[in-house]
Amino acid sequence: MVKIPGRELALARKGGAEHTLIDFIGEVKDNYGTTISNVRDKVDIKLSGATAAELAKRPIDYEAAFTLLPGKYKIKFLARDAETGRIGTYETAFVVPNLNKEDKRIPISSVVLSSQRVGLKDALYNALKEKDRAETSNPLVQEGQKLIPSVTRVFHTGRDMYVYLQAYQADSPAARPLVAFVTLYRGQTKAFETPPISVSEAMSKPVAHDAAALQFGARQTSAGRV
Repeated sequence: MVKIPGRELALARKGGAEHTLIDFIGEVKDNYGTTISNVRDKVDIKLSGATAAELAKRPIDYEAAFTLLPGKYKIKFLARDAETGRIGTYETAFVVPNLNKEDKRIPISSVVLSSQRVGLKDALYNALKEKDRAETSNPLVQEGQKLIPSVTRVFHTGRDMYVYLQAYQADSPAARPLVAFVTLYRGQTKAFETPPISVSEAMSKPVAHDAAALQFGARQTSAGRV
């Protein structure tokens, strides 16, 4: 997930442009420097009418997905505004754990924190055909609403905070009930804890044939700054 401030794209609008083209280039390499996967995409964003007004209030969100085996990787990502020539880059190392080897705890996915859910039809740019098909397998899309992961992980009072994760039950043909709750700490002191949430229904599309996956979602209003 990549976010670009709308005011950044508004620079092209000041120059009289009716639209701008954003180039996205991403590359994933393994520990040996071998390129495992890459993506190159173009997004056409209109800068006129109601879209221009929206740019001043919200960022542009872009998503790309990679299917990777367990291991250590490094990702490099670049975004370029074709109208202004401005470039933004990001690089980080990450690990895809082998959850099949987890035998002491319940294997879980990364925990996604968010303060925003948006409708799929509310995008500010023209979605590509491949992107439409990708939404059907995006676990962050439910009932036509997409959960937008927080980049800064700063949350303010008065806004909802969403916590999302998946738990995987290996070698289980059917889901067994699980209970989840979220606890927030300030230093070593517990500041807040949600009521337990019981989940018994598995995902409609399990992540593997030999595992059952359950989705957990928790929401807390006025959770404060984390």
